[in-house]
Amino acid sequence: MTPRLAALRGARVVPALALALTMSTALAACGSAGDTDTDAKTGTDASSAFPVTIDHRFGTTEIKAEPKRIVTVGLTDQDTVLALGTVPVATTEWFGKAEGRIFEWADDEYEAAENNPLGDGKRPEVLKTEKEFEKVAALKPDLITAIYSGMTEKDYELLSKIAPVVAAPEGDVVYTTPWQVQTVMIGTAMGKKAEAEKLVAEVDAELAEAKKAHPEFAGKTAATTSAYEGIFVYRDTDPRGRFLSALGFVFPENLRKYTDKGDFGVSISAENAREVDADLLLWVNSEKSTDEMVPTYKNLDVSKQGRDVFIGEDEKDPLYIASSFVTVLSLPFYLDQVVPRLVAAVDGDPSTTTD
Repeated sequence: MTPRLAALRGARVVPALALALTMSTALAACGSAGDTDTDAKTGTDASSAFPVTIDHRFGTTEIKAEPKRIVTVGLTDQDTVLALGTVPVATTEWFGKAEGRIFEWADDEYEAAENNPLGDGKRPEVLKTEKEFEKVAALKPDLITAIYSGMTEKDYELLSKIAPVVAAPEGDVVYTTPWQVQTVMIGTAMGKKAEAEKLVAEVDAELAEAKKAHPEFAGKTAATTSAYEGIFVYRDTDPRGRFLSALGFVFPENLRKYTDKGDFGVSISAENAREVDADLLLWVNSEKSTDEMVPTYKNLDVSKQGRDVFIGEDEKDPLYIASSFVTVLSLPFYLDQVVPRLVAAVDGDPSTTTD
């Protein structure tokens, strides 16, 4: 258990849950040749897991030896690398202002990392885009992870000339790979598949415990939204949408005629705002004052009855960053912060604050 997860759970013992069946195929592709149950189960050195091959959307990548210098081109991949004991030599800018793009929920893992190739006290260099190929080459990585990314096949070919690259699974829409799959794929590439699976089971158990503790969530319609070109609705296959599903909420069926047209979500015009009148709306990157962009929203029951939760856009606020990060490290932090607000939103009392 990582320091951050240990701190969140204290001495509680939670049952390890199996990964969802919908993810089993992708996880099975996370390791083959030389794959062993080492580290967490036996304490064996990770190097015994190599060589290992990983299937992904652009083919198969072989990693011949334990990587020490890892560049995370994927926008959230650094959390898994940190959780498994290594500080990346570079991360990639998305949003937020934390040094090295190591956020509050990952500070303990950074401090406890067994491998920091940059030197004690130094944080990763931050790539400005996912396409800084020359800068990546100068860092001399021995592994590049690009799972939560929009990497193209051409990008993959260029990066593969520098070091082995692990991309998102075949069939995944860009930026929608489940955090469980992301964790196990990166863990496999690092020779720590068993440890990665253990981390996934711990966080899945944390989510399951929250779901069990709040049966009032079960069956209520809910969506994650943002005030962008009207009302942007994230698909239930997007990590932000999956968070609500993991707690027992269900995605409104009437919204699928819109969201199925987009990759990870789609904007619904203000004129059609009535379509999002669900039992609960979780607004990310949005302030309560949506009147300018969605003037009709205040007329909906979800607004009038206080069944909405707003997370404002503030790059200094870890909760704002966590609302879109959705990783093995950010989820426990996000869960603790957001669940009380979801409870207040569905308690049937419009006067209850969800701030």
